Amino acid sequence: METEDELKVVVLDNNIDIKTIRGVKLVRVKSSKYNLLIMKGYLPVIGFVDGSVTIESHNTITYENIRAIFSNSHNVFYLIIKDKGYV
Repeated sequence: METEDELKVVVLDNNIDIKTIRGVKLVRVKSSKYNLLIMKGYLPVIGFVDGSVTIESHNTITYENIRAIFSNSHNVFYLIIKDKGYV
């Protein structure tokens, strides 16, 4: 059951694959220039990640070696993956 206090993550892949993850505890963004830890109530933010994103909920999902755009607003974290598995 979704409540207002939960963090929700929406992942859009370049293959037009959309995944929604509910009940997220935190999102870890590790990029070449910064590290972020996003939890519920986090300030609105938008940025580009050149590294990895880890989503911790009931399971832990990690996207490594990605180039993506992300946005967080009103406890919804959007991740738009442009490129996977780059070196």
